[in-house]
Amino acid sequence: MYDHLVGEVVEKTLSRAVLRCSGVGYECRVSLSTASQLEVGAVRQLFTILHVVDGMPSLLGFASRSERELARRVLSVSGIGPSIALALLSVYTPTDLAAVITRSDAAALRRVKGVGTKTSERLCLELRDVLQKLDLEGEVDAFGLPTRTLPTQTADDAIAALVTLGYAEKDARDKVEKVRRQTEAADTETLVKAVLQM
Repeated sequence: MYDHLVGEVVEKTLSRAVLRCSGVGYECRVSLSTASQLEVGAVRQLFTILHVVDGMPSLLGFASRSERELARRVLSVSGIGPSIALALLSVYTPTDLAAVITRSDAAALRRVKGVGTKTSERLCLELRDVLQKLDLEGEVDAFGLPTRTLPTQTADDAIAALVTLGYAEKDARDKVEKVRRQTEAADTETLVKAVLQM
């Protein structure tokens, strides 16, 4: 229904963004890597997927066409919803995720919150051959910039992002504190990635 949105970023967290397009604010759920490329006040383009479950629509936003295409393939696998797809794309870049799946590295997939043994094996089995044909090398975002992850805000933002990805708030808080004690991770994105891989 919606291919893409171009508008001003009026709100942003690590897991959602609101783009104002022609006076209408569109809320999009986003991956950590997409969120890191958005700045409040900047005009940006997001490629979108309209996902509907039990009559409840949600709009997923991606910084590049290939990230969106990879998300579509992941969502086509039985038992995979937006939370798991976005968690996978928050831990791995599109190129890395495709590589993990094509080499059938189910153990690497299981490091992501919500991905169990059956789900990881199903992802590898159903997508291995399909993803070998996708060209994700030299990945750039909608503005021709190389995709990258940038340091962002605080531990509170990490907790909020984890809650959006399916963690209970207390569990998210405990895990973020544990990561902060174990590593020198100071930025929010690093904290979230570390927790997702626990």
